[in-house]
This record gives sequence, C-alpha cells and structure tokens, in this order.
Amino acid sequence: MPLRSPLHAAHVGRGATFTGFAGYEMPVHFGSIVEEHMAVRQAAGLFDVSHMSNLWVTGAHAAAVLSRVTPSDAAGLAVGKAKYTVVLREDGTILDDAIYYKTAEDRFFLVPNAGRNEDVARHLAAHAPEGVDVEDVTRGTAILALQGPRAPDVLAAASGDAAPKPFRVTSMDVAGVACLVGGTGYTGEKGVELHLAADRAVGVWERLLEEGADLGVRPIGLGARDTLRLEKGYCLAGNEFAGGRTPLEAGLGWLIDRKVDFLGRAAIERQEGTDHDRLVGLVQEKGVPRHGYAVHKGGKPIGTVTSGSLSPVLGKGIALAYLRGADVGDAVEVEVRGRPMAASVVKTPFV
Repeated sequence: MPLRSPLHAAHVGRGATFTGFAGYEMPVHFGSIVEEHMAVRQAAGLFDVSHMSNLWVTGAHAAAVLSRVTPSDAAGLAVGKAKYTVVLREDGTILDDAIYYKTAEDRFFLVPNAGRNEDVARHLAAHAPEGVDVEDVTRGTAILALQGPRAPDVLAAASGDAAPKPFRVTSMDVAGVACLVGGTGYTGEKGVELHLAADRAVGVWERLLEEGADLGVRPIGLGARDTLRLEKGYCLAGNEFAGGRTPLEAGLGWLIDRKVDFLGRAAIERQEGTDHDRLVGLVQEKGVPRHGYAVHKGGKPIGTVTSGSLSPVLGKGIALAYLRGADVGDAVEVEVRGRPMAASVVKTPFV
C-alpha cells in the first residue's frame, strides 16, 4: 500500500492524476503537464511535496555532525539561512542531496529526498557525537512549494508578511497556521517552501490557491516539477546520483568547502585532475532523450542519459548525461529507440 500525502483527498477533489514515486502516491498532473509548467514560469504554481523527508538535527554538536557528513561549514552558516549540499559516504560518493535550514546555533532542519529519511537519519546518527539528536518528523510534516514570479504576492496575501529572501528561512503564520518558510525551491523561479504540521496542510493549500486564483496560480503535479527542474539543470537523486557518483562527477564541486574535514574528502581529492565521467547538458533538435539512452561520439559509446524530456519553453529535447571525453560545443548522438539522433553538449541551465 503506497503512502499518501495529507493532501490526498484535496488532490482527488481537484481531479489529479496520480503516480507512484518513492513509495508515495502523488499527483503527476491536474490536467496538463505543459500548462502547469508554463504557469510556474509565467505566474506561479503550488506543489505538494510532502513526500520529501524531514529531519531535525539538534544539540550542542549538531553543526559538527552536519559538517562531517556534508562538505559544508554548518557552524559558520548564520542563523536564519539555508544551505544546499550533498550527504556523502566514506568513499566520497553521494548518498543524497539535501537542504538544511539553520534555525538556531544548535538546531537544524534537514530536508533529504523522498524515501531517504531513514537512510540519511541512520547515516547522521552513525557519525554524530554524543548529545546530538536526529529526529525523523517526516510522517507528521507537510511541505508546500509556492513557485513562480507571482509567488511572493500570493504568500503576502495569505500571511500579511513578505517572503524570505533566497536561501533565508523564517517562522511565519500563513492562513493562521505556523509554518517554517524557506526561500528555496526546485524550479529556478522565485518562491518559497512551507513546512508545517500535516494535519493543518489542507487549509493552507486551499487558502494559497484562493489568494492566487486571480493571478493565474494553479496546483502543479510532479510531472511539471520534473520538467521545470530539468530546464534548470537540477539533479534528481534517483537519476543523477544513482550508481555512486561523486560531487565532482555530478558537477557539484562548487558545494565543497575546503575548510571542512568531511567524509570522503581524501577520495574526492584523489579524483581531482583525473579523467572521470562528468554530468553535462544535451540539446536535441529532433527526438526526445530519455533516462538510460546511450550517448555516442564518433560512433563510440561515451556515456548515458540520466534525465531527459521535451523542454516546454525551448520546444526541444533536453537531457542531463554522464559523459567522458566530450566538452561543451561537441556534437554527439543519442540513441533514441535504436536510432542515432544528433545532439549538442551545452552548459546548463537550459533556460
């Protein structure tokens, strides 16, 4: 039996089509993925992302454990700020990517991906010094993501307060409900993510849609969430990190804080300067690249597509792929249903 969001009945009432994802039954769309995608780019959309994981990491040494399992300086982060990072294994490969919010010097709210709460919680606990508590509050927490150029207007109408700036976090009453609100998202647009008690989520969801109705705001499913993140070149944990990838391979070397003694540091430093796979962007004028498709250059296999779709904004096929021996500007071929289709290696974001 799949898990369900606390908003499931509300989604049924709005005619959602559902799909299975990471053990959950979640809306894939409310009518049209392309229309929902464009609504977020042009106005705003409201996502239910309550399938994501939620952990509180607290105690005098909470920052120390986060700085050990991620290549980031949690102690140096100011209270009220957020950090995107990766959770690393001892061999330098990525267990998951996550955002953490620092709400006090000894208190952090960590958001791993869907279905990763238990694995990440165990990993943190295994490397936590005495006095650090890792509490899994996933099942009791809902997350709503309000994303798009009009998102700040909608939030202000529902709360009376201004949205936090990018990668800031604050406590806020939204529709009379206490929420932890972060200036974060997965679309590349202005927006916020609201973390709140699961049993209060429906009221906040309906109020935000009501306040945004005249601005073109609509509910958005996971289908558009995927095409939106792909246009920005954002990684999806089950795709881009599958098989044990390092931050250097995934194009996330910029996350590494060299002042921190993090897990896997030696392995990552050994990989620097070597010839390894690298995550790149691909654009196809014809055909749509999909996950698992082979990529060739000069008739020789050089890698595999990890995520691919038709870009609603560009009207072209776009993809992320791990390639070796290809640089930006190179011409390659993606094997689409047994046929080689011309593609170009490009920098991300695509949009």
